[in-house]
Amino acid sequence: MTRHYVTSAAGLQSVYGAAGYATIMQKLNTLTGTGAASGPKLHILDDATSMQGLTPATAQDAPTLQGALKQFLQANDTVTIVGDQRVFPAFEVANPVTDRTIDPDATILTDNPYGDLTGQPPEECTQPQVAVGRLAAGVSDSAPALASLLDWQISWLQQPPQRTGYVEVTSRQWQDTSSFVLAAMASSQRVFVSPDIRISASNAANLDCKYLYCNLHGFASGGPWMGYDQGLSYPVPAVTPDAFQSTYASGIVCFTEACYGLATSGLSTGSSCALSLLAAGAKAVVGATGLAFGTATAQPTTLIDADAMAQGFFNSALATGATIGSCLKRARQQLAGTSSATDPYVKKTLLEFQLLGDPSYAAS
Repeated sequence: MTRHYVTSAAGLQSVYGAAGYATIMQKLNTLTGTGAASGPKLHILDDATSMQGLTPATAQDAPTLQGALKQFLQANDTVTIVGDQRVFPAFEVANPVTDRTIDPDATILTDNPYGDLTGQPPEECTQPQVAVGRLAAGVSDSAPALASLLDWQISWLQQPPQRTGYVEVTSRQWQDTSSFVLAAMASSQRVFVSPDIRISASNAANLDCKYLYCNLHGFASGGPWMGYDQGLSYPVPAVTPDAFQSTYASGIVCFTEACYGLATSGLSTGSSCALSLLAAGAKAVVGATGLAFGTATAQPTTLIDADAMAQGFFNSALATGATIGSCLKRARQQLAGTSSATDPYVKKTLLEFQLLGDPSYAAS
């Protein structure tokens, strides 16, 4: 297995300028310059020198970057994209759920095709052979914010994060399903149910854990992940972005089922739970780039779609030697293996659940 860090020089310079590009490259060179055979390798896909005799990308669109990337990828490699959608765009594919009265998303953003080795059309890349993750800062952040994400990666090469325990934050109407998702590791003492509690900066210690599972509502506009107050008949904040502080969040592995949980394009770090988690040093944040679907409340233990993905991910994380990427790969395989191949909701789930973080890191 080779760990690849990839980015675009033109993309980074366009967003962060020449000085910012130099700052980020200094960190990337430190991260990938350890010389260890198992250490990450750096590829600036549109730089001929960095590509070392391979054909560099000549444009900044997703298919062109994918073509440059595929020249050196092999099965079981991992890819970490450095930069947000402005730097290194995801693929935008048609939403297989076509009923807009149920699902407003016309398209889905997915990095899955960057991990495809078989030549599948982007909209069919539901089972990428290579695990792909991304490190991204907020839209209003400067280069040092992205560089600080690389600092976390550098520190973990020297000393892997040591965290323990599990925390679940769920909306009351999904409480039964959430407990079944995490039956293999659940502890009732670490379960927080909205609207009974709201976790923010003042009680951020509640999120001190290794595994964080959030079964909450989310919105494309960002902001808190939400519970639902049935008495008031509207969503209420359950976890706010400022709840994620490095004292408690560094090294966390988080799976969020919130709709648009990883829809970070155009959002500042302070207005995105996922970006705030990453900035606070989370090792991994897995979530959906669009509207997510889950288990019917009348059948809370018949897990489907996002709930089935979450259970597959966390169960895989308990295995010795599991990595973030292997857990996500196994979760996709399990969902596909227990569902109809033509189910559009399953297909959307497989396409939209993505990773912020380096997929090569240990999950267990």
